[in-house]
Amino acid sequence: MCLTEIEARHKLREFAEDTSKIKLSKHVRERMKERCISLKQIICCFEHGDITEGPYPDTRGDCKLNVTVRTAGEYITATVVIKGEEDGDFSIVVTTFKE
Repeated sequence: MCLTEIEARHKLREFAEDTSKIKLSKHVRERMKERCISLKQIICCFEHGDITEGPYPDTRGDCKLNVTVRTAGEYITATVVIKGEEDGDFSIVVTTFKE
């Protein structure tokens, strides 16, 4: 079952406090390099961003959403999957882009 927007926002803030729960996909690492987006900007999305799409269940049943923040004078969006596991929740950043 997918999270509500309020629950998802709380999870993002939790993950920002414990960045070990933020995983980066190979794809997002490539996009970060290509688009000059730093890990600090991604974490800023988690800390202060607004959910602009979702949350909705993806094809695997996980909760997927887009979160956008204005940082360093630019709007940065991160697509995030929140995975719920028995030993705790974590997130995977799938991609990121500038608006």
